[in-house]
Order: sequence, then C-alpha cells, then structure tokens
Amino acid sequence: MTRKTYAGNTSIDVAEVLWRHTYFGHGLSVRQILDELARMHPGTDALPTEKTVRNQLANLRANGFLGRRVDRVGAEELSDIECADPQPGWYMDAFLTAPQMRLLADSLTLSRIDPEALGELVGKIRDLAGAAGDGIAHLEHVSSYAHMNGEFLYTIDQLNQAIEERCAVTFAYRDYAPDGSLVPHVSRSAPAGEGDEPAVYTADPYQMVYKNGRYYLICRLHDRPGLRTFVVDRIAEVDLHGGRIAMRNPMPEGFDAVDFMRHRPYPVTDDPVTIHMVVRGQSMLNNVFEWFDEPTVTERHSDTSDESPEGREYVVAVEAPERAVFWWALQYSWNGSVIVAGPDSLKQRLYQAGTTLIKAYRQGSNPPQASDRGESRRQADDTA
Repeated sequence: MTRKTYAGNTSIDVAEVLWRHTYFGHGLSVRQILDELARMHPGTDALPTEKTVRNQLANLRANGFLGRRVDRVGAEELSDIECADPQPGWYMDAFLTAPQMRLLADSLTLSRIDPEALGELVGKIRDLAGAAGDGIAHLEHVSSYAHMNGEFLYTIDQLNQAIEERCAVTFAYRDYAPDGSLVPHVSRSAPAGEGDEPAVYTADPYQMVYKNGRYYLICRLHDRPGLRTFVVDRIAEVDLHGGRIAMRNPMPEGFDAVDFMRHRPYPVTDDPVTIHMVVRGQSMLNNVFEWFDEPTVTERHSDTSDESPEGREYVVAVEAPERAVFWWALQYSWNGSVIVAGPDSLKQRLYQAGTTLIKAYRQGSNPPQASDRGESRRQADDTA
C-alpha cells in the first residue's frame, strides 16, 4: 500500500491532541503525542520528528491556544493534584472546568428537546471540554421528555434574534391535552361559547430567563398592558416578519431580567410588595432563603418553655409579588410553619383558599362545580 506524505499543520495537530486527550494533572509525553498524531493520520509517512513536536510545544507554552494555557506537569507535582488518572507530561487547560461542564450538561436534561438534539448538544459540550468531557458520559443514557415541542431550539433562535434586533414577533401558544400532546391555546377568559379560535400573540420580547426548571420569555403584548411571561417550550410558530413589526414598548433602559426573576419565587409579572410573615423552626429558613432574594429575618423570642430548635420563631420580610407568595405559602402552611402577617389582601386570599380546601376535602363532600372554578381559571389564563 502506498503511504501518504504527512500534510498536516503540526502546531494545530499538536494542539488538537492536547485538547482532546489532556487536562491539568493528566499529560502526555512527546512520544505519546507522536503516537496520537499517527492515529490521526493513518498510513502517513514521515510524521513530525520529536524535535519538531518539542518546538511546537514550546511555542504553545509561550503563546497558548485559543486562550487556553499549555504547560508541562512533572511527576513530582502530581502528588498535590487530585484527578482520576494522574499522569505527567504536556497538557492543555480544559476549556470548561468539570463543574462548569456538569452544570451546562445537566441543565440540558431538563430541556424539552428531542433525543437527537439532546445528543448533539451534549456531544458539542464534550468536544469543547476535551478530555474532561468523559465526565458527562452518563448523559448518553438520559432520555428526553415524552412530550415535547419539536420547535424548541428554532423558537429560541428566533426569539433571540428578535431580542437582538429589537423587533416585535408573533407566535402561537400551546396547552397540554389529556394525552400529553401540545394543542393550540385558546383564551380561558373569554365568555362561554367564545374564544375557541387559537390565540396568536404579537409581543415585544425583552429577554429569556431560566426559572424553576422552565425557560421563560419575558415580554410585553401589543394588545394588553403590563409584562407577561410565557413558557418557551410551549411557544410555537414564531415569526419575525422580517423585522417589519416595530416594538410598541421597547425594553426599559436598565431592565435586568435576572434580577426581575430573583424577586419572584414564581415567574409572575406582578409588582413586588413588602410581605411580612412568621416562620416557625430554623429549618424552615432554608425554604425562605432558597425561594426569596435578600429576605430580612429577625428571631422572635417567646415566653413559652419550648426551647427546641424547631420551636424558634422568626419574623421575615420579603419583597415579592403577592400572588407568588400566595402560591409559596400554600406549600408550607399545612403544619403552621408559615403564617402570613400582612398585607391583609394576601391573608384574605389564603383564608379563601383554606375555605375552598375544607369544602373540597370534607368527608362526604362533592367535587367543586365548574362555576366554582371559573374565577380561578380566569386568573390562571396565560400565566406561566
């Protein structure tokens, strides 16, 4: 068989070997690098000499490669390095550190994208990470959601383009049918017998933000006041119309979407208000700090003889939308761990919710009638 002449770029090839096969603590000798070059160019004659490889390594050490540091770790240094397979030699710093890669890759498992797209994205992260990418091999066995929007990545691309170009978009929205499939959304706030046409929205998109396992679009609709949020994986048929629809309400200067969401335990767009509550038990503070941004906490000393840690009480103040705190409080009110002290409007909402629960679960009671659920359904219309 006729052998081919080596026609590679030695500097690029050596950098690729380091990228794909090394990381800090796991290096390759010059001989091992040459062996990898031979595998990259099978049947090739006259591969670079050891001297050429050493020269290229010295150049990479001096200049780096795409912002990555290239260096050599000796055997005496490995005793202070914790890694799965320590080995002296030349290495390139990973493009993504192990925790960065794990965070990005694991977040994909929560996205409602098809298996092919999931595999492609995980593969790209592994390629970027180089040798460290083997640390997410477990994701090869992660299946996607059974019910998903096949337009998800296209939707993100179109919305991102509209945000960058500052133009309005139109889109349809989807609801889940009883079998889990996505069907056109129709307005639940319309009078009986009306509103059966699938809704099409025209919106000024501000930003997309990840919250509570969902990806949300923060926007302002052209025909309704105030900010709105939509679950991105339920958005479909996004159309920029060539950028011809101008924004009616451009994003305010200084609007911070991340800060906006941090003040909301749930992604509602109502304005935050000051809410006071009493929290019982120090462990309950975990839920306070995990759900709210910058709560104010003061321990309240009681005259009772209960001095156990779970008997401690704390006065807590948070800045958050009333509706979001209403939902949050319902999770933790069942055993008296949370008592809302104000405002009165929130206390009244919780009282009404408790009354409804008593009616629904009193022994021998009948399920609530459709008319009883109408108001709550109207309040839930188009909410995330």
